[in-house]
Amino acid sequence: MKNPSCGPMLAAAALALSLAPAIAQNNVAVYGQIRLTANSIKTGSASDLKELRDNASRLGFRGTEDLGGGMSALFGLEMGVSADDGTVPAPAYRHSFVGLRGAYGTVALGRLDSANPTGSPLYSQVTAITSFAPNDAGATAIGTSVLNARNRTSNSIGYQSPNVGGFDVRVRGYLRGAPAAPDNENGAKSVDIGLNYATGPLKLAFGVARDERPGGLLGNEFDNKVQFGVRYDFGSVQPYALLGRDRYKNTATTRREVDYWIVGTKCIQGAHTVVLNAMQRAVQSNLIGQRRRQQVSYQYALSKRTELQAFVDRDGVDSSKRDVRVRAIGAGIRHDF
Repeated sequence: MKNPSCGPMLAAAALALSLAPAIAQNNVAVYGQIRLTANSIKTGSASDLKELRDNASRLGFRGTEDLGGGMSALFGLEMGVSADDGTVPAPAYRHSFVGLRGAYGTVALGRLDSANPTGSPLYSQVTAITSFAPNDAGATAIGTSVLNARNRTSNSIGYQSPNVGGFDVRVRGYLRGAPAAPDNENGAKSVDIGLNYATGPLKLAFGVARDERPGGLLGNEFDNKVQFGVRYDFGSVQPYALLGRDRYKNTATTRREVDYWIVGTKCIQGAHTVVLNAMQRAVQSNLIGQRRRQQVSYQYALSKRTELQAFVDRDGVDSSKRDVRVRAIGAGIRHDF
């Protein structure tokens, strides 16, 4: 059960009212998305679960101020909304940042994700290289669960370089608490780096990440990663592939190295879009299991802001276990405003 809370909603409404005079002076936008699907989920031999599910709906505010001399100030507040029942997820804000943009790039501070102006070193590569079927949320989510492309982090500082010859670099460092605190979790810190290249129909990506903790990592905790991606746009057909390796502080019965990959294509014909994805990730918690997953989705654009969605998703979860496969079928509507 979700605990409804009107506090964040009231805060968002108050913020919207307070921004009204500023809209005339600065570039401030109110935006959002509503994404809902009706799903049928079957796990193993259990009975089907029927659900109406939110797929990362949101309400946001973003703006810029021209500071002169080629410098701009930036801010953003984006709140998650569970459109299926009207509650607010915890934490309430998907991102909350302030930043500066100039000739030497962009810097942002706060709770950051791929929608902030410095992007997300790892997850922005996933969104640039692959296509989701149809959302990276709900029953079809893969960005974090399969690809481990950590996106939304608190206490973060992000940087994105200017684009030079088609190349740009994204870097993010973040703390998971004060190093002096007695709890080891509070001393953990992370660094993510992404190198990207885009020219014409070709996109390439290379990303790395590393975690540290005072006294060493905990058992089976994430250590570091490397990933590569490529996408080529032939027009109506856009094939892609992304692969990588995550490393963990393993034990005798778990994996040190976890390999993953996704291959797919996006096919567009007028208002019709079809996405096909196949992927695999080694199961870190045992030495023989593989998670194999296939997806197909269809989207029909009713307008630039509204689309119909339908999908089929088959998730093997763990090849070393019986009766754990998940099959999901769904259809719904997405509207952007």
